[in-house]
Amino acid sequence: MNADDSRFEAELEALLAAGRKIEAIKLYREQTGAGLAEAKAAVEALERGEEIGVSSLEKAEEVEDQLIALLRQGKKIEAVKLCRERSGLGLKEAKSLVEAMAAKHGLEAPSGGGCLGVVLLFALLIIAGAASATEPASPMGSTHVDPCPSVSEP
Repeated sequence: MNADDSRFEAELEALLAAGRKIEAIKLYREQTGAGLAEAKAAVEALERGEEIGVSSLEKAEEVEDQLIALLRQGKKIEAVKLCRERSGLGLKEAKSLVEAMAAKHGLEAPSGGGCLGVVLLFALLIIAGAASATEPASPMGSTHVDPCPSVSEP
C-alpha cells in the first residue's frame, strides 16, 4: 500500500468514525471508479477492520484497460455499461466519457445505427398506406343495415 492509499484509507476511516458511511461510500466510488455495490462492500470491510486491498490507481487503470479493449472490439454499448457500473455515472456522462476515451486513444467509437431504421419504417408505412388506398371498396361497404328494423303491425 502506498502513501496515497494510506491517506485515502485514513480519510475513509475518519468518515466512518464520524458516522458518515454514505459519504465514505461516495468518496470510495469517486476515487476508484467502483460501482455502488463494490464500494459499499469495500467500505463495510474497512469498517470491520479489514484492508480494502487494491490501489485505487491500479483499479482505475484496470477499468480503463477494459474499456479500451471493448472499444477495440467495437463494443461501445458494453463499454458504456461497464463505465456506468464502475463509476456510477449517468448514461449521457458515461457515453461522453467513453467517446472521449476512444478519441484519446485514436479509436473510432462507432455511433448508433443512425436514423436508417426510422427511414425504413417510414418507407414501409408509406407503402402500406398506398396499398390500402388502392384496394377496392367492399360491396357491402356502402349499404346500411338497420339492426332494429321497425315492425309493422298487420
